Amino acid sequence: MENYYTINQVATMTGLTARTIRNYLKSGLVSGEKINGIWMFSAEEFCAMLSNPAIKPSIQAKSNAVIYDFIADDRKKVNKICTVLDLCAEDNEAEEISQFFCNTINSYPDAGDLSFKFEKHGRNVRVILAGTEETDMEILNRYYNS
Repeated sequence: MENYYTINQVATMTGLTARTIRNYLKSGLVSGEKINGIWMFSAEEFCAMLSNPAIKPSIQAKSNAVIYDFIADDRKKVNKICTVLDLCAEDNEAEEISQFFCNTINSYPDAGDLSFKFEKHGRNVRVILAGTEETDMEILNRYYNS
């Protein structure tokens, strides 16, 4: 069965709001399908969204903001880490990578302090994680040990 992403998962990966994604659906900028009353996006639809020239600058700005906000925050009360992974991936690997990080992050009950962005550039994918030292390292260890 093909993997699908919910609006909230797409919002988490892109930094866009769920409302913005719904507006893109309404205007026809992106496509998805309703499954059991919930908007879902296939990997192909998600990749098309990432490469859409009308949407790509917004996603890029949100991704950069994660890094800039991390650097600008000079009042951290706990140890934090920001990780940028640039991975060379075949098409099916890009889907697996995005699905892994999406599922893993959604499984954390206390992921409120975790920022996550996913970008696809041709055969390369970029994953940006920013959060507590422990959470980032747990997620990275799970990724590299899977």
